[in-house]
Amino acid sequence: MQSMAPPTATARAEKTHDCPLCGHELAAANDVYVHLQVSHRKSEISEALIQATADESNQSVVAER
Repeated sequence: MQSMAPPTATARAEKTHDCPLCGHELAAANDVYVHLQVSHRKSEISEALIQATADESNQSVVAER
């Protein structure tokens, strides 16, 4: 018997979200938020954010040249 769920619902259920810091795979975006709060220190999250921002700024400077 075929599934009664529409294809978009099935695809949505199979989609996973990865933690941007460690790559841990989670089922929902909200799960990533909880994982970040529970599994990573604030300083680790802050450092990753600062590094990402610095990388974007460096790319902008290179693109302007």
